[in-house]
Amino acid sequence: MIIHTEAHARAGLLGNPSDMYGGRVISFLLRDFVARVTLWESPSLIVKLHPEHDRAEFSDLADLVGSVERHGYYGMQRVVFAACKRFVDYAGQRSIRLRKANFTVQYETTIPRQSGLGGSSAMIIATLRALLKFYRIPARKVPARKLAELALSVETEELGIAAGLQDRVVQSYGGLTYMDFSGGKGEYTRLSSRSLPRFGLAYLAEDHFGTLESGRVHSEVRYRWERGDTVVRKSIKEIARCALLGRRALTAGDHRKLGRLMDRNFDLRRGLFGDEALGAHNVRLVEIAREQGFAAKLPGSSGAALILLGEGEAEEALVEAYGQEGYRYQAIEAF
Repeated sequence: MIIHTEAHARAGLLGNPSDMYGGRVISFLLRDFVARVTLWESPSLIVKLHPEHDRAEFSDLADLVGSVERHGYYGMQRVVFAACKRFVDYAGQRSIRLRKANFTVQYETTIPRQSGLGGSSAMIIATLRALLKFYRIPARKVPARKLAELALSVETEELGIAAGLQDRVVQSYGGLTYMDFSGGKGEYTRLSSRSLPRFGLAYLAEDHFGTLESGRVHSEVRYRWERGDTVVRKSIKEIARCALLGRRALTAGDHRKLGRLMDRNFDLRRGLFGDEALGAHNVRLVEIAREQGFAAKLPGSSGAALILLGEGEAEEALVEAYGQEGYRYQAIEAF
């Protein structure tokens, strides 16, 4: 039997990055970008390294450097390895017996790198789903909430990456999700995707990779947050409130208000972190949309801008404006 699993890219609609500080967020999935895993039983355990994301052969030194700039030093290999390792630990801690069988696994992703769309977490979720199916573990033993927590532990405990639950929750629950982290224990509510308007996505081209000025995006703000800085606390509270009001706007079908909240979300974040920490490309991705009369914000940490498209509004100006500055743009299907 061949097992096929997948997990889609996610976009933070409102409230991010308050989820890292006990806030609220609304996120949805992008049908256009997906991580896929294929797994089947085999005599020995084999992880088939991806020919692009995990290359080991190059035409010359410039080719090697270009690959590193596009895919990073570790590609997706370490993510798949870490997911397998954490899965075994998780099963052992819960006395879940794994049948003695080996497998071959291969993976693919269309999620743009360095776009802040949850590419790593999508690959982890897809890998975990494949392992759960292969070892015939009933879904009731690892429901969506537990799957999200397990996926988060892959990055925080195995890879040492500072991360929050937002990406993993929406990718585990599988659609438009409202998340409230204000009570210490996350409360998650699936919303109807039919309430979503049309969106576009602008993101970095390959020649922008390696130029992001985002090394201090969270460190200084986290330090100030932990010290009880009143400015930081107030800003995070207001960002979280954008998600609360955004849920009401979605329910009411008030897309104009939704756009105003997206703009406010970005303005609050920009004021809190500063342009240097956000990075020139990220700021410019949002500014271009606004110059064309569209609401926009960052859907993740960096590398892309989420743009609210009005019903029937022409996108030609957006396509041209982003293309002139070397960025990519496309309309997306949200769910």
